[in-house]
Amino acid sequence: MRLRLLAVAFVGFTLAACSGAATPSPAVTAAASSQATVAASPKAAAVALYLCATRPVAWDGSSAIDLTGTWAGDDGGVYSLRQLGDQVWWLGMSGIGGPLVDRGHDFTNVYHGTLSGETVTGTYADVPGGMIQDNGPVVMKLTKTSDGGISLDRVDPVLDTGAALKMLQPCTPG
Repeated sequence: MRLRLLAVAFVGFTLAACSGAATPSPAVTAAASSQATVAASPKAAAVALYLCATRPVAWDGSSAIDLTGTWAGDDGGVYSLRQLGDQVWWLGMSGIGGPLVDRGHDFTNVYHGTLSGETVTGTYADVPGGMIQDNGPVVMKLTKTSDGGISLDRVDPVLDTGAALKMLQPCTPG
């Protein structure tokens, strides 16, 4: 019994000593906050945003052009284009401006078209990965913009399909 009382008294004194500690200095608080931020950084990477800043691409209107690159759509998608000769393909994924982990959630589509002069005529199809599962024709016209760059503007009537895309502009992912 005496040993038990001694143990209880020891624990009581230890807790009393700990609870009377002074408030940490601002330097200690800042260091702890910095460590918490570093510890949370893997989580911060999970909420990275899916962005693509538009960039001008010069074109004189008459020379050959290579459309290969990353393009931002006015439908909230990012499109990766590849041109080989007069053949144009793309992979389009929704989610621009949203969390990177949500990329392609609303739509993911592929496209194949033929470039003739300033016009790309082809067909898209949504693929598994996005919620929309549609397909149809898309005709895009290469247009010079007021800032000296280019855009691809949709010239076919936007049909009653899942493709709301009306314009693409070259962009830099980041």
